[in-house]
Amino acid sequence: MKLLQKTLVAAGVATAVLATGAAQAATISTPSTATAPAPAAQTIINESTRTVITPAATTVFLGAGEGLSVDDSVTFTLNSGTWAAIASGDLTDAVGGVAGTGTFALVSGGAGSSTAVYRVTTAIPVASNMTLANTATITGTAIPASTTVSVQADMNGFVGGSATALFGTPLISLNTAMAPLMTTAVTANTAGIFSVATGFTSLTAGTGATANTSNAGTIQNTINAAAAANTTTTGAPLGAPSNASTLITIAGPMAGLTAISSPNIQGSSAAGVATANVTTTFTIDAASNTATGTTLNTAAATAVSLIFDGTMGYDASSYTATVSTLTDVAGGYAANPSVGSGTLLSFTRNGSSFTTNSFGSLNKLTVSDRSGGLGGATGADGAISLSAFDAAGAAVTCTGLTIANVPNNGTSTIQGADVQAACPGAKRIEGIVNSTTVLVTNTKVAADGATSQSGGNNSTSIIN
Repeated sequence: MKLLQKTLVAAGVATAVLATGAAQAATISTPSTATAPAPAAQTIINESTRTVITPAATTVFLGAGEGLSVDDSVTFTLNSGTWAAIASGDLTDAVGGVAGTGTFALVSGGAGSSTAVYRVTTAIPVASNMTLANTATITGTAIPASTTVSVQADMNGFVGGSATALFGTPLISLNTAMAPLMTTAVTANTAGIFSVATGFTSLTAGTGATANTSNAGTIQNTINAAAAANTTTTGAPLGAPSNASTLITIAGPMAGLTAISSPNIQGSSAAGVATANVTTTFTIDAASNTATGTTLNTAAATAVSLIFDGTMGYDASSYTATVSTLTDVAGGYAANPSVGSGTLLSFTRNGSSFTTNSFGSLNKLTVSDRSGGLGGATGADGAISLSAFDAAGAAVTCTGLTIANVPNNGTSTIQGADVQAACPGAKRIEGIVNSTTVLVTNTKVAADGATSQSGGNNSTSIIN
């Protein structure tokens, strides 16, 4: 009689689906087709140390007239990870909220496998709710970040002597979502161009006779709410990571920077170890062109200002910020090398620059304005600024060097003897001209009276 009833039910379900496209007869908790994300209590933080995850319970709801006979089977399959611990008693049935009379035995799969196959040992009454309790745990270390863990339930039985999928299975339930600990938004400042109209000196009003401060770019970290509400993983973090475990690395040309400051930063090494820097100042490593610091408040906006010393030229370039998390053993978080990144400051210029890698006492540089726009309303004054470097590439300090401005459509000459006297050991010379277009000629007087020269206009460098 039981076999006949199940045969009729299975046949009836199949006929209804074929004829009308009707929904599956049996249903499952938190279907994978649900548009809403998993609740916070079903969210695991990517960076949490998750050797073992305690998943949400999975319940299969049988419809009216649907029951399971002895030797039918129910199989639960993970789409990611493996079962860490699962037992026969983890699967139970209930009818109308009251414990049912059916029983199951775990017969294959289980710990170390992605499947767990249960055999019905005592018949499951119709309209039962079969629940795989959350005492069945999952090994979570191999589950990819920012994915979802789902559980597929298959019910099988013998109908008319053939193994048959019962009651519209498989059914798939969204069980647990993996999510980032935090997201990061980097907003650049609006410095933009160093203009000939301001002599390349205006980022903002400045902080002294030779220093200029960029407008503040901001770094905003948003902590995932599930980090504080997580209840589904053994040893889950109970809150946001410690401030000292959130590292900000700024990359860009560091030579010529007085400081990189922020009210929400503690200077640190690249490994996140606090340095002797006072708080509010990044630790600058000019050799690697990076600056690093840990946040003082992981949830607060970090406003970052770059203070230039106003003495040297730069290629048009940018400063980028990357946020990472360090290992936070006490908080239960593993490291993440890149939570997010973006540009803090980028600049270009509309003036001119030049360079020569051979300049001695017998040389002279002739700089001619070709813009025809010096003076007047444009503000461009034809000022020339030099940076000098020795044969090894080290910067040379220049003292007492005075260079005449380039007149409108005119020429200014820089004598090598004057440069060598003011900048001892200078070999390479780089210059910035407060004009949008120039022609630069390097002339050398040879021993036999002959001359050699090279000229051109390079517009890829700026000075602050």
